[in-house]
Amino acid sequence: MRKLTAMVVASTLALSSASFAFAAETTPATGAPAQTQGKMDHHKGPHHPNPFAGLNLTEQQRTQMKALMKESGPRPDRAAMKTQMDTLHGLVASNSFDEAKVKAEIDKISQAQSARMLDRAKVENKMYNLLTPEQKKQFNENYQKRAEKMAEHHREHKADAAKPAA
Repeated sequence: MRKLTAMVVASTLALSSASFAFAAETTPATGAPAQTQGKMDHHKGPHHPNPFAGLNLTEQQRTQMKALMKESGPRPDRAAMKTQMDTLHGLVASNSFDEAKVKAEIDKISQAQSARMLDRAKVENKMYNLLTPEQKKQFNENYQKRAEKMAEHHREHKADAAKPAA
């Protein structure tokens, strides 16, 4: 049960940390990737960078992507997500375990997370389809690099966890 709770917490935090504000991905003067998720740089391991970074988007593409973001609706309600996680924590940290209540709360969290992921995927697909064939190729290469980096981070984390405590 602790693994399930940890998984729900981690996936919710991971999803909520990925901001929808990724339309402006490069600085016009240099073409260098703009800083994304800079507040998370102090954490070890990968974070959720702008998936459209480094694609040298045209001003028209950036404008269209910003419009898609605005059409997608408001950002996820972090206060509501925190309330859900606090409720789940309260159920886990109680003197007696009520499986039905925990399952209901996990289902509620999962449904909200699923809806957010679906909305994000719809918007990202529309944004992806604004890209040129070359940009799409680079986007997919960037995805593969991030996936490999995540796998390496996972392997390192697993190896660290297997080490005996000193």
